[in-house]
Amino acid sequence: MGKGFSRKVLSTVVAGLLLFSAGGAVVTAAPKEGKKQTFRTEQNDRTGVITYNNVTVPRYAKEVRLSGTVVIDGPQLVVSIPGSKNMTVTNVRDKVWTYEAVVDVSSIKGDAVYEISAYTVFVDKKNAEKVHSSARTVSQKIHVPFITSTVAENTKWSYNHSSNQFFLTYDKVENWSEGKPVVTTAQSLTVSGLNYNVKVHDTTLVIPTANVDFTFSPDATWKFDATMKRYSATVNILITDSKGNVRKEAVTINGLLPGQVNEISYPLKDRYGTITKKAYYTAPAAPVDVVVDRLQNLSFTLVQQNKNQFKVAASYQLVHSDGKIEAKIHYLEGNFGNPASKSKNPSSRNWEVAGFVYKVTVNYDPKSKIYYVTYEEVSKK
Repeated sequence: MGKGFSRKVLSTVVAGLLLFSAGGAVVTAAPKEGKKQTFRTEQNDRTGVITYNNVTVPRYAKEVRLSGTVVIDGPQLVVSIPGSKNMTVTNVRDKVWTYEAVVDVSSIKGDAVYEISAYTVFVDKKNAEKVHSSARTVSQKIHVPFITSTVAENTKWSYNHSSNQFFLTYDKVENWSEGKPVVTTAQSLTVSGLNYNVKVHDTTLVIPTANVDFTFSPDATWKFDATMKRYSATVNILITDSKGNVRKEAVTINGLLPGQVNEISYPLKDRYGTITKKAYYTAPAAPVDVVVDRLQNLSFTLVQQNKNQFKVAASYQLVHSDGKIEAKIHYLEGNFGNPASKSKNPSSRNWEVAGFVYKVTVNYDPKSKIYYVTYEEVSKK
């Protein structure tokens, strides 16, 4: 009876110890983020827990140190991280170990995953190097910051006419996969004005266009202002721009003296400056006013309207100061009264044409009973 009781008590104690040990491992080694845990079992099974420390990789880093804690039973711990170097393992206290290792991240952009495994080995001669217990492998993901794009912002252009070159200033902006952009101010670049665009980092910029030079056309179109006694001249200018293109624009200059050589100065402006050039044009003589010098071949015809009134038609020629002769024929304004009746319309009135004034009279000869027209010059220019 005693022997059987002893076995039962012993079995109960061992089972209790095993149950307590399993529960204690879960409670005292509660995982942080990225921590995986397995249940403790017999020797040569997974009884350990690996907890890794979070890593923030700095920009431009070449190497990163990975570290963590392993809670595991066994005489000697071995930690493996493929691709790492300089692994160190330190026993902090019973069943608690820390590890550190270095990984090369110089060629990595973005996320990288490292598999971390750990196990303990025997150190006695009989089972030396054989696995005592192990931990479930965990995966640690780190992010290696990298530049996603480099762009040019806050661009400003200036121009050198003599060399046909543009000078660009800008801010260099590096955008990263994590964190704020890095801004380097006041960068500069010189480009030829003949080009249409330029690649600055990841930004393609359109190169502006500026005026380089212009010439005046030899001919002008003249317009005379009779009030001001001055000419205006419209000339064409041929403009060459920084890309080598030529365009034509019309320019009008006012206030030019007739019959003289006039100096024309014209400022061609754009956002990069002003090009001023001069040219000389001889204006025509002032035009001579054309007037009517005289009337010739003047004659009148009577057209009776009724027994009391007549219409008078005039036929004549205007001789202009430039020698031009202009023939005219028309009725005089209004009706003339019949001098042989009691018409209320006068039979005589003044008629003005081209500055000349004539007194025109409808006459009646009672002997011949004939109506006729006479005229006399009252005034002339």
